[in-house]
Amino acid sequence: MKSAEHDLELTRRYLDGDATPEEMAELEKRMLADPQLREDFLHYARIDASLAGVVNDSGTLLDYEPEKKKPQISWAIAAVIALGFLLLAQLLNHPWTDKKRQEVAHFGKIENCRWTNQVKIPLSGDPVTMGQRIEISSGKVELLYHNGARMELTGPCIIETISDKETFLTMGSIDVVADSPESQGFMVRSPTSTFEDLGTAFSASVAPDGLSRLEVSDGEVNLIVEHDHQHQLLGAGQTMLVEPGDRKILTRIESGDESKDFRFPTIVPPSNQDYADISQGFASASVGRGLLRSRPNWTVNPKFILDGSGQTSQDSPKESVFFENGVKNGSLLIDLGKAISIEKINSYSWHQHNRIPEHNDRAQQKFTLFGWPDRELPSLEKPAAKSGWVRIARVNSEQFFHVKKLDNRPSQQACSIFASKGEIGKYRYLLLEVNGPTFFGEIDVYQSE
Repeated sequence: MKSAEHDLELTRRYLDGDATPEEMAELEKRMLADPQLREDFLHYARIDASLAGVVNDSGTLLDYEPEKKKPQISWAIAAVIALGFLLLAQLLNHPWTDKKRQEVAHFGKIENCRWTNQVKIPLSGDPVTMGQRIEISSGKVELLYHNGARMELTGPCIIETISDKETFLTMGSIDVVADSPESQGFMVRSPTSTFEDLGTAFSASVAPDGLSRLEVSDGEVNLIVEHDHQHQLLGAGQTMLVEPGDRKILTRIESGDESKDFRFPTIVPPSNQDYADISQGFASASVGRGLLRSRPNWTVNPKFILDGSGQTSQDSPKESVFFENGVKNGSLLIDLGKAISIEKINSYSWHQHNRIPEHNDRAQQKFTLFGWPDRELPSLEKPAAKSGWVRIARVNSEQFFHVKKLDNRPSQQACSIFASKGEIGKYRYLLLEVNGPTFFGEIDVYQSE
């Protein structure tokens, strides 16, 4: 999406049925003057229509039903929409004269599928054509490309085959193996980024809210957010999340070597040279909401997350910052002293109880990071999302590492949050809304140069 955020917000409000007559008139005027906005509007409308047939307000899967309530629109916007969808329909249904161009793959295994918006239910062996849209609400579907690439869709999932080497993933999860010479360069586009295969195997997913995930299992994949942004090359075992929005915030999570040196594959160890370190004299840390662990002879001090180092051992509560048992949605506040341009934010955790294996859940990192400018803070007792805070990133290392049992949860973890281009934003306050028993050892905030 390349249109201005204001224009996209008008589009979102219109599709949600919340736009006022004045906003609809403004959107009409802007669409008539801006071809890019018309393109983005059609893209949003297609996603909106697709999700309506798959997911309801509570996240429950539904069988597709035509929308009964249609917002009133002016003839100009209606003409733009109708023309766009007419052209799209012609592209999708045009009987290509070149059969090889038309058929880029065929259906392989089909397991327990519930199909959505399919005129004809596909069978194993049926062709897949350029521009074909495939939507399932459950089950699995295998696509076998003529160039040797293989793709497996897991429902709910919506994709569109753009060409023999390019697919658009609107929502859901896919696994791709492109290990033949002919399939090298296979691309998966999402609403936020493009994943370019370099002869490998990888998984990609898009959440209903636009959060994209790339996980490489073999070889290398190039993550392209925008062509003028820095590309991220991911190797086997590496994963990256891309937040929706103008700034395209990236999140990388890694497991460490479980030593006091906190060594990770690409994320730097805890530092005392970042802007927020206590030794710099600029920043402070405090509790926004909830109670930190307290004992008769010691109390957790929030300043430990800014002291430049992680824990010195795997079971060191006195060097950790964590909430009392039973506290849900506690928050930690970092005051940087003034608004600064932030380049990167790293968080570190480490815990493995010597006698209680299940306590390694305290190593997990599950939080949402928010930013606030240099002005009076709202009440910290209210959820940040309802108080005007800017959401920067969402972190869930349990999902990231596919944790299903104790032995596949890393006891030492690091998370790095940064923008694909430029700064994360300019903020004075950072708020971590924590959802879990995390033993934080350090949080580093780096200023943009």
